[in-house]
Amino acid sequence: MNTTRARKIVVGDVHGELAGLREVLRHSGLIDNRDDWAGGRAVLIQTGDVIDRGPQSVEAMALLRKLQEQAEPEGGKVVRLCGNHELRLLQGKYSYANFAEPARLAGELRKEILAKDLAAAYTDGVRLYTHAGLRSSVRHVLEEERAPGRPGSRKEQAALQTLADRINKALINALGSKDLKSHPIFHVDRKRGGPHESGGIFWGDYTRIEGSLRAYDIPQVFGHTPSRQGRVQHARGLKLIDIDCGMCRAYGGNRAYLEIEPSGVVIEHHKSAGRWKKTTLAENADQ
Repeated sequence: MNTTRARKIVVGDVHGELAGLREVLRHSGLIDNRDDWAGGRAVLIQTGDVIDRGPQSVEAMALLRKLQEQAEPEGGKVVRLCGNHELRLLQGKYSYANFAEPARLAGELRKEILAKDLAAAYTDGVRLYTHAGLRSSVRHVLEEERAPGRPGSRKEQAALQTLADRINKALINALGSKDLKSHPIFHVDRKRGGPHESGGIFWGDYTRIEGSLRAYDIPQVFGHTPSRQGRVQHARGLKLIDIDCGMCRAYGGNRAYLEIEPSGVVIEHHKSAGRWKKTTLAENADQ
């Protein structure tokens, strides 16, 4: 499915805040009052961290799974990305889980990744979508890796689809080898308490990627770092967009999402003082 010209709705970290997820999806027109898909040929991109912290992690995951099934026969698409909280389950780390049977959910997530229902990266041909953003140092490693089925391509400049494919292949390979730490996509930077200078796509911090000299070579949208102000953060002429607006009550209980029109216009929707507001984001007006 070519999604370049489709209407896209991008939703950041949910963290078990089912009520917030429902409100955002209803306001965007993607679900009806029965929580069924109503978005037609639209594309929903959820950037990971559906679980933990909030009260209804399993229910929020179930809603997105249902919508993923319902959207396809309608010509729509639901893209579900893996966040660092889902990654922790896959690594066998359950200390953040505030729900029953985290090992069972980890097994389900593993199967979904292998079936390509859950991914580490996605591109619509214009932007790259990951959980926490792609730093240039990690991108350089990916660009040097041989593209699947394309011998002799080690030195080529990877296009967006090639980058997304390589990121997803790295995650699948890591599941096979049971090594979900070594590849740079899994690295945790010092800002997040890790040993690495640059964080990978699950653990990078917006404050670090925003100032990166070359990260904006790749237009991208990601979450992971809550703005605490209930608004989208962006930099470099909308080349870097952080969509984590703090939906979970632990981060303010904010309601916001990104809409990308078929024409390419980028719109922020956010709720303030009980009312939804709409703001067209200008490429020359970074905040």
